[in-house]
Amino acid sequence: MPQNIVWKAYEHSHTDKGSDWFWALGIVAFSSALVAALFQNFLFALLILVGTFTLALLSARPPRKLEFALTPQGVRIDNALYPYQMLISFWIKNRETDHAELIIDARKFMTPHIIASLEETDVKSVQAYLEQFLPEEELEEPFVQRLLEKFGF
Repeated sequence: MPQNIVWKAYEHSHTDKGSDWFWALGIVAFSSALVAALFQNFLFALLILVGTFTLALLSARPPRKLEFALTPQGVRIDNALYPYQMLISFWIKNRETDHAELIIDARKFMTPHIIASLEETDVKSVQAYLEQFLPEEELEEPFVQRLLEKFGF
């Protein structure tokens, strides 16, 4: 068994957004902020506008290519290490296709699932390596993530 398994993958799948997508986002945000202002909830209206502006900026930039590594200490993503004691289980989704994804269930509140693409990595070696440290349990992407991908985020 190798000491480490290292690969590079994008942080998320990117879909190009046309001007229609940004217009729709702006119209929905402006309408929501207007309704909040009509109910005299000005702070919420401001929060909607700032959040929409931030979302538009993040949606326009292309994803970064991250380095993923499976080490004896844990799963490393760039400079962040997730020790195996902090992880619950793993699952490799679509392992028979070219678009296999590694899904790791974590104990962290803000990072409940770690999802990494395994496009250029040997799926069987990743599975064999992780089985030494974590149980394999069928996992799915969170509903909110699937919903956001459907809307092009």
